Amino acid sequence: MSVKSGIHFIAIGVIHSHWMLPNGQPVSNSASFSIITSLNDIGNYTCIATNTFTGLTRTANKTLMIYAPLSKPTILTSNNTAVETKDFSLTCNATGQIHAYKWFINGVAPAGLRIQLSPDRRTLTLSSLTRSVNKGPYVCEIENPFYRNRSDPFTLDVAYGPDIATIVHSPNEYPPGANITLSCVADSNPAAQFSWLHNGQPVSNSATFSIIASLSDAGTYTCTASNSFTGLTRTATKNIIIYAPLSKPTIVTSNITAVETKDFSLTCQATGQIHAYQWFINGVAPAGSRIQLSPDKRTLTVSRLTRRDNKGPYECEIRNPFFSNRSHPFTLDVAYGPDIATIDNISDQFATGINVTLSCVADSNPPAQFTWLQNGQSVSNSASFSIITSLNDIGNYTCIATNSFTGLTRTANKTLMIYAPLSKPTILTSNNTAVETKDFSMTCNAMGQIHTYLWFLNGLAPGGNRIQLSPDRRTLTIRSLTRFDNKGPYVCEIENPLFRNRSDPFPLNVTYGPDIATIVHSADEYPPGANITLSCVADSNPAAQFTWLHNGQPVSKSATFSIIASLSDAGTYTCTASNSFTGLTRTATKNIIIYVPLSKPTIITSNNTAVETKDFSMTCSATGQIHAYRWFINGLAPVGSRIQLSPDKRILTLRRLTRRENKGPYVCEIENPLFRNRSDPFPLNVTYGPDIATIVHSANEYPTGANITLSCVADSNPAAQFTWLQNGQRISNSATFSVIASLSDAGTYTCTASNLFTGLTRTATKNITIYAPLSKPTIVTSNNTAVETKDFSLTCQATGQIHAYRWFINGLAPSGSRIQLSPDKKILTIGNLTRRENKGPYVCEIENPLFRNRSDPFTLDVACE
Repeated sequence: MSVKSGIHFIAIGVIHSHWMLPNGQPVSNSASFSIITSLNDIGNYTCIATNTFTGLTRTANKTLMIYAPLSKPTILTSNNTAVETKDFSLTCNATGQIHAYKWFINGVAPAGLRIQLSPDRRTLTLSSLTRSVNKGPYVCEIENPFYRNRSDPFTLDVAYGPDIATIVHSPNEYPPGANITLSCVADSNPAAQFSWLHNGQPVSNSATFSIIASLSDAGTYTCTASNSFTGLTRTATKNIIIYAPLSKPTIVTSNITAVETKDFSLTCQATGQIHAYQWFINGVAPAGSRIQLSPDKRTLTVSRLTRRDNKGPYECEIRNPFFSNRSHPFTLDVAYGPDIATIDNISDQFATGINVTLSCVADSNPPAQFTWLQNGQSVSNSASFSIITSLNDIGNYTCIATNSFTGLTRTANKTLMIYAPLSKPTILTSNNTAVETKDFSMTCNAMGQIHTYLWFLNGLAPGGNRIQLSPDRRTLTIRSLTRFDNKGPYVCEIENPLFRNRSDPFPLNVTYGPDIATIVHSADEYPPGANITLSCVADSNPAAQFTWLHNGQPVSKSATFSIIASLSDAGTYTCTASNSFTGLTRTATKNIIIYVPLSKPTIITSNNTAVETKDFSMTCSATGQIHAYRWFINGLAPVGSRIQLSPDKRILTLRRLTRRENKGPYVCEIENPLFRNRSDPFPLNVTYGPDIATIVHSANEYPTGANITLSCVADSNPAAQFTWLQNGQRISNSATFSVIASLSDAGTYTCTASNLFTGLTRTATKNITIYAPLSKPTIVTSNNTAVETKDFSLTCQATGQIHAYRWFINGLAPSGSRIQLSPDKKILTIGNLTRRENKGPYVCEIENPLFRNRSDPFTLDVACE
């Protein structure tokens, strides 16, 4: 509250009142009074109210605080200079009734781990100052409940640096006479002071200085930047080199002669400030695994010289950052060879009387010298010579080429063969008869200079793993002869490189069989009286002989025979086919069965009664030649996990019978390959239940004199028997019975439904309550007199079957924190009675599900205390 505000004090609803100061001095005897505020009015004011009739006294207190305007605060700093990375404090300096201090940085409340406030928030401390984050501006604000004031903005000038010193915009290398300018920079507040050293000696105290380059100016230049406010110093260093021109280099070799496949080195000879050596071969930088350079690249070594790749020309170049120079080109004369000696392309075989010339060549530097040998004997010292062929000229010819510079010798060989014409060959066999699956050999018989034997089968070279040739291919052997593949004709041929001749064709007659014997065009099953014809075939060369057996006894010696079927003709028939040339015998067997018609099957059950949820089995009973049993349910094959068949499918078992799914009808069928028959349909009467017992169409509560009818139902096959109990005592054996309600009929009624076939029993229960009319309740009070401000209780007094109590005040349900009901709502209690709100009238009501009644209205006379 400001100093000049006016205050009006009021005490409400009392008979006598007066006001007092904290020191007990009265200031007013009326319910209200006023003052013009000043700082002297600060304090606690007490209002005292009294009632002489009731003898009661009540007091009320209020504390007043008076505030004056606040003067503008100022910001004081902890140090004269704010230095980066150091801590720095600002204090908000002010006087007056100050309740709180606030700070603002750039208009926002300070935040962050590096900003700390004193407990009274008067002093703000910045930890580890930074130039960019902490320059402000900063403002402090003071306030109380009525006034606030802010300081002028305070901007922080943070001293920092110098940062990293850097020498800028100058290279490291110069030629003599060049202008060298060195400049040093370092970010700093205030600006840094600079000094320069050359090889440790002072040369300048400015940030930039220049010189004209000479060899004496080479060396290390150091720039030093400092800041007296932060106490920091930074340095930067640059090495400068001065280069002079280079003289022409020369190439020096390691050997007088360069020999192919040998190593050869070239060295670049030069003087001066040489930073790098570089080589060029054919004007291009050298590359490849066979060219190696010394660590300083001065010497180039060529490994395993070649005539084409390594003749050059070679040049070496020297250089430094400003100058370079090259040697004169150097060409390498590589001695090589002789290379592979080669005899000119002529044939190796000749007929007698032919003129043959032999020539030898071999690439070499210098050219090679040649010598010829025949079977090791010298025949010529020139590169070429000639002969007229005869059988004496057969043999090996060798050409020798040599080079005295490289020390190498190369040789080439050629073998000459002289041939005469060949006579016709003939074919000789190993056996008189060729039998299928046996081996058979043929030999090509001939004389002369035979190099190769060739065989032809049907005009083609033989192939396949069953045909084998002797190592010299003179004999052809056929493994496991076959009638189709090996009948020929066969031809043998002999040849040498110049001549060939063939035998006459030779066809082969292969005996075979009998093959697999087969009984054809007849069934395995017949009815009595049918015509049975049995025929046997087997491929054979020559044709096979046949024999028939019935159950081991001979019945025929021809390939085919017939009979009229009777039960005695059933059994095993065996056909035997034989060939005397091959010695082979083959048999075929057929089992013949004679079937008679089947009689009608019947269905036999496992139990007299089919009970729901129990297993039930049916057996298909029949006699005769039965091959298979089948079942049908409602005309369809049985399916589902609850239906199981015995391994022979004669017995069908139903798991966990159900009334709807398993009533059928069921049919079983028997069959053999020629006949079948079915049983009569068999319907299944499934006994079940009783299902859940249910008491239907009746209430749970009745008034006395009402007609009560109880009915019980439960689905069952056959129909269920019923029994009724009241409170455990039997009262009826029918499904439905009736009574006229009296209080003695209340209680628990139980219906029991049972089925003698299934052995099941189900029960249903109903609780019935009988109600009589309720008498009028009365209101009983806890005290004779109801006194204002005291508690007062009213009780609803009644007898009978009471389920609930209700209260009404002025016709409405009671509400409010001063009205409480007992847990059973029988008792209503009014807390702190008042004359106006609690006089009523009050009514209580009692009820049960069928009847209710109300008390007479009750009005409360509240006495003042």
